[in-house]
Amino acid sequence: MLFSSPVFLSFFLPLVVATYFLLPFRSISLLLLSLAFYAWGEPRLVWLLIGVIVTNYLLGILIDRSSEGWRRRWLIVGLTANVLVLVVFKYSDFIAANLNAAIAPMGLALLTPLHIPLPLGVSFFTFQAISYLVDIYRGEVRPERNLIRMGVFKAFFPQLIAGPIVRYKEIAGDLRDRSVKVESFSAGVERFVIGLAKKLLIADPLSIPVDYIFSTPTGDLSSPTAWIGLASFGLQIYFDFSAYSDMAIGLALMFGFRFPENFNMPYTAISVQDFWRRWHMTLSRWFRDYLYIPLGGNRCGPLRTSLNLWIVFATTGFWHGANWTYLIWGLWHGALLTLERTKFGRLMEGWPILLRKIYTIAAVLLGWVWFRATSVDHATGYLSALFFGGIHDAPADILRLYNPFLLAVFCVGSALALGTYPATARIFGSRQLSGGVLIANSLQEATRMLALVAIAAAALAASAASTLQAFLYFRF
Repeated sequence: MLFSSPVFLSFFLPLVVATYFLLPFRSISLLLLSLAFYAWGEPRLVWLLIGVIVTNYLLGILIDRSSEGWRRRWLIVGLTANVLVLVVFKYSDFIAANLNAAIAPMGLALLTPLHIPLPLGVSFFTFQAISYLVDIYRGEVRPERNLIRMGVFKAFFPQLIAGPIVRYKEIAGDLRDRSVKVESFSAGVERFVIGLAKKLLIADPLSIPVDYIFSTPTGDLSSPTAWIGLASFGLQIYFDFSAYSDMAIGLALMFGFRFPENFNMPYTAISVQDFWRRWHMTLSRWFRDYLYIPLGGNRCGPLRTSLNLWIVFATTGFWHGANWTYLIWGLWHGALLTLERTKFGRLMEGWPILLRKIYTIAAVLLGWVWFRATSVDHATGYLSALFFGGIHDAPADILRLYNPFLLAVFCVGSALALGTYPATARIFGSRQLSGGVLIANSLQEATRMLALVAIAAAALAASAASTLQAFLYFRF
């Protein structure tokens, strides 16, 4: 069930709001409706989510109650169980296919792919479970002893499918005691509307030329067409994923939960390292705290630091999908971060800010080729088109693919992503959030409300008039 779908907007969301605020036992209703939300998209695999909830609930208590030796054993059991869920459901066919390719020349028996359907959000809820168990083992949190609250933590529908990756300690207080003020509820609605508009008015329209360009044989692409297709994908994935995060954060706020931010204008970054401080921030922090630092971080000399970075980003790539293209995408970013720790990074610090931003955007866009391509051959062919595709009929091709509306979407999306527009505070006035209360004078409130109503109307019209596009990160 998509947040942008009519069934969610007109049926499920009103049902959840009415049930939550009009009936008792709020946590139970949230859990049951969240499981129903998941079952809508994965009716055959909702049992897996329930199993993950119960298993990690019990393991958390066992880790907390046991002696030091058993605490470690139970942690290993928990980590192994969660990683196995990810490996079996997400990577088993990939492993079988590649082992088959390796052993076929030896005349050995081939492995049979299992063809297990990929559960929605499996990469997210397994990582969330791992962080929960590790934090208990480290003594940073106490285990949740109420199974209903544990279920809400794991299955709460706003973040269930595509994050943000919320850690238990970030919402433990909200799970036990939360209240919703009118001001915070309205702030949640505002954030949801902004995300809805980003998805329906920018990300989804850009998917039309992106899909066409990336499905065109790379030998038929001119360089300008390949570049504008790549830039469009860079905008599409940013507005698509950040839209989901905005909607998830807004929905959570409507029910009294405060989720961590997941994006902070990543295309304004001045280095690739800075980009990863701004892009999918909850995933970056997860890898930092649960893989990079345990590996030694940057405390063991430059060679070990570089190795740790490569391990982290190789894992980041494979986390996104069972394809060599994702691994290469991750290694590309690992190589760039390693490069920025050398003399090149110190040299880059002396560059003008504009040049640093251009370098960062170019580096990130080249990485997106591997992320979007369907195979290694497709990626190498697309890279060849970027640099050696020639010009030939590029202007005509671009104008054929980008009608005036899509050109406007591309330009507006670029301006928003690059930050080349007046700050929101200058349009709507000061927007400070203090204790869940938004502070603004009456004129600012009226201006903001009119703008939000117009944005919401445009987004809803787009939802009714177009074919719904799944969020890109649903596949992960």
